[in-house]
Amino acid sequence: MELRTPFSCRDLLSRDLRKRKALCRRILDVFDSFGFEEVSTPAMEYYQTYNQAFSTLEDRRMVKLFDEHQDIVTLRMDMTVPIARLAATALNNASAPLRLCYWSDVWKLRKALSGRTIQTSDCGVELIGSDDDRQVLVCALEALKASGLDAWRLELSDARLLQNAAHLVFENEEDIVTLADLSDKKSMVELEAFLDKFDLGEDIRRFFLSLPILDGGFESLEQARNLAFDEGTRHVLDELEATGRFLESLGYGEMIGFDLGKLPHLNYYTGLIFEAFVPGASGAVLSGGRYDNLMAAFGRPMPSIGFAFKIDPLAALIPDQEERKKIVVAYPPHMAKEAFEEAGRLRASFAVCLLEDAALDMIETRMEVRP
Repeated sequence: MELRTPFSCRDLLSRDLRKRKALCRRILDVFDSFGFEEVSTPAMEYYQTYNQAFSTLEDRRMVKLFDEHQDIVTLRMDMTVPIARLAATALNNASAPLRLCYWSDVWKLRKALSGRTIQTSDCGVELIGSDDDRQVLVCALEALKASGLDAWRLELSDARLLQNAAHLVFENEEDIVTLADLSDKKSMVELEAFLDKFDLGEDIRRFFLSLPILDGGFESLEQARNLAFDEGTRHVLDELEATGRFLESLGYGEMIGFDLGKLPHLNYYTGLIFEAFVPGASGAVLSGGRYDNLMAAFGRPMPSIGFAFKIDPLAALIPDQEERKKIVVAYPPHMAKEAFEEAGRLRASFAVCLLEDAALDMIETRMEVRP
């Protein structure tokens, strides 16, 4: 029998784990400084919990199992839903806002040859019971700074930019979902063909075709205002600009931008959406947004916002740490007690390994370097 890992799974060796742990500790220290409390949830959740959370569920991406009662359970595919469940149950009597953070593995089935693993590590925060986007954005920016990587950029958008305008034009919710999906993927040829199916005014058509490609600085917001055909969308753009200007006033102006075509999961996000990108990573290394409807699905309606770092691609960009140095205490069998006592003293300052060697007649200490 061939010994191998399951499809799209991989082993991690000590050097990779040390990088991940060091990265996550820096990020968690930032979360702690913002008053977030670390929590942990089970690796498995009932399928019904996820089904209750989402109006449409990508269950083909879920790793499903059966418990002893033949109820369907799933390895958690994100951390937001388990934490929302936690907030509605064990923390039901806790006063809002709840400031929770985590570092946990999540599982999603991947397409063959996608190059992505089923099991990944997320590190993030959830602010439950608050309408304040700014403190979460500043926390994300500070955590990005603490990651030790340069040249990253946080891009802002808002789910309502498309939702408000689309609900004025389209009667079928499925059409709005299709519109958002094509806009988010920036599939311009398909988007144009989709819009051609409807009898739209030129100003409406121009707005939906322009939205996916409006990205950059504050000028992109002004361009969107000139294209918007309803006051609701203009109001959202004003809110986005106010948020951006506030971050700029705090010294984060060079670190932020706008991508108004960023419109994923409109059945989930209800307002601000943001992602961070770093040169060398194929996708976003951080993603988050406002999801004000989720807690209501669990019987405790509260506004909520959060974000998560994708630790694996972020850690891959961090240079390897220096080789680890250890002290080896080699000893003959008859001096085991003395060797263990010597190792105990040395561990105050070093990592120490013990090595019994029958060829020795006294204790020897030497430095060992391991990758």
